[in-house]
Amino acid sequence: MKTVVCRLMTLDPERAKLALRRSLELNPANAETIETVTRTPVGRRGGPRRLTVVTANRWPVWQKRLTVQFLDTNSRALRRRILAHMNAWSPSVNIRFVETRGTGQVRITRINDGHWSYVGTEILGVDAGQPTMNLDGFTMESPEEEYCRVVRHEAGHTLGFDHEHLREDMVGRIDVKKAIAWYDRTQGWTAAETTAQVLTPLSKRSVMGTREADPLSIMCYQVPAEITTDGVAIPGGLDISKRDRSYARRIYPKPVKP
Repeated sequence: MKTVVCRLMTLDPERAKLALRRSLELNPANAETIETVTRTPVGRRGGPRRLTVVTANRWPVWQKRLTVQFLDTNSRALRRRILAHMNAWSPSVNIRFVETRGTGQVRITRINDGHWSYVGTEILGVDAGQPTMNLDGFTMESPEEEYCRVVRHEAGHTLGFDHEHLREDMVGRIDVKKAIAWYDRTQGWTAAETTAQVLTPLSKRSVMGTREADPLSIMCYQVPAEITTDGVAIPGGLDISKRDRSYARRIYPKPVKP
């Protein structure tokens, strides 16, 4: 089974604070929830209370375009092909990816380091000249289905969409021991990597998608039946699904024409 194996990148704490501040300045709606939670000292109940802010990384609704810089290719045909697949989201959202000769907001490499991306406005916290997305080994010879599967997935992350397979009802269907063994055998992941990639559900309060998880979402991994508790595979997405587009339109609505 082919699967989109994508590593979500994270900023160091100091850059993460700056990126969070910028994210909230750009789009105040990113402060999804301010929740009061209880910190319980060891051995007894209660304790000092604190505020936890659960945030998103969505671009503002007025964002019209994101500039893209290719750091390691001079092939015009390859750049145009990658951009075309990133812009497969454009019929649904009010944002286009546009190549720039200067420093892009989105900076793409193709080094041998797997597929990965930062999420949404977090890319603003990455140092200029450093990549925000990696498309491992993509060339003009790469199959079209791989462009659909991988490039559109990573572009979804840049738009601020998280991994759909980390929804709680999806994670609950995965057998922990079988998953750790399978991803070790097929991907070379450690137990910690598998836990982070497929076994740690998103906080319900941070989930911004549809009410029900979409097993056909382009943002969803393909999970084989041999590691699910019910013996039924999670098909995952090979392209942007109808639910993906419906949700994207809600987050980044196009202006209504008079």
